Amino acid sequence: MTSDALAVVERYFACMRAGDIGVVELFHDDARLIGLGTIVEGRAAIAEFYAASIEASRPQPRRLSEPLVAGGSVAVEISIDFSVPGMAPMHVLDLFVVDEGRIRSLTYFVSEHP
Repeated sequence: MTSDALAVVERYFACMRAGDIGVVELFHDDARLIGLGTIVEGRAAIAEFYAASIEASRPQPRRLSEPLVAGGSVAVEISIDFSVPGMAPMHVLDLFVVDEGRIRSLTYFVSEHP
């Protein structure tokens, strides 16, 4: 696995677009997923979160801007489309902290829908 933060984030998005639950392998065992007032902690809990999300709505993130990279931190503005009919896309800012080639934390900030 690469230690380049941007490469890890790009792999994350590729997994999400493919509906690949293997995305959880990109996270540290004690990683945190933070957003919408909740914290999901630990790879097992993150696996449950992504399995449910992929099964329910098959999120399809697409970048709206070039990533901002500072060391192991990567911020990306995205729009997330869903496979659920009538479900509006979400405008989101993702902030990744990558350490030793794995995601230490992912914080997502939901903006107004575009």
